[in-house]
Amino acid sequence: MSTCAATNKDGTPCSNSTAAGSAYCHVHQNAGADTEADEHGFGVMLASALAVILVTHFLLQFILGA
Repeated sequence: MSTCAATNKDGTPCSNSTAAGSAYCHVHQNAGADTEADEHGFGVMLASALAVILVTHFLLQFILGA
């Protein structure tokens, strides 16, 4: 087995052994997928919050007659 191709948060190379069939260890194997999911989740959350704000704004305008 070879050494993991990832770097740790402090910038040092990871010294763990690679998982079977991967260039990364068990810790770093899914690190990229988690980051993409987090970014997508934030975008969905932001769009949902904007939708709630806009709906609330228009409902208040309608109710108050402004």
